[in-house]
Amino acid sequence: MRYIILDNKQVYLIHGYTANPNANWFPWLKKKAGQNLDVKIHVLSMPNSDNPDPARWEKKCSENIKGDGEVTIIGHSLGCVQALRFLEKHNIQGAHLILVSGFDETTSTLPELASFTSTAINYREVLKKVKDAVVISAIDDDIVPFYYAETLARHLKCKFILMPNGKHFIDRDEITELPIVFDELAKIYR
Repeated sequence: MRYIILDNKQVYLIHGYTANPNANWFPWLKKKAGQNLDVKIHVLSMPNSDNPDPARWEKKCSENIKGDGEVTIIGHSLGCVQALRFLEKHNIQGAHLILVSGFDETTSTLPELASFTSTAINYREVLKKVKDAVVISAIDDDIVPFYYAETLARHLKCKFILMPNGKHFIDRDEITELPIVFDELAKIYR
């Protein structure tokens, strides 16, 4: 399979806590985007996802996400926080964000990830760098309740899509495809 990156635009996916590039709907999205949009998605393998460290995750993103031209970042769960932290700290312009089951504050369900959210995100800085964004969640998410994602969307001043089901959009719940994310990606690249 040959991939072509359109107009020098880069697409990156940052997975979440306990995940990896081969988990959940990530392989499906990577394949579908390549076949249907001629876009290669770089799925980052975040270090030690079972016991994540903010400094190591930032280093991984800094070493792998290229900010020349527009950049699209797809984040899932903790990957959403990391995407925002990356934008906050780097000179990126015209970023497209697709954030799935995200949050930007310490949650009651994942207190072990508080080191990622103990300092508030500087949205004044982030918003200057975002061209467009969408936040997606499910009303039955049992890991990151949807109201965290709704708050995230409000902070980003962006569209919020609340799905009627899908929980946390992970393979544990048999979610190995996520067409809504492809649809949002297609809006950027069609």
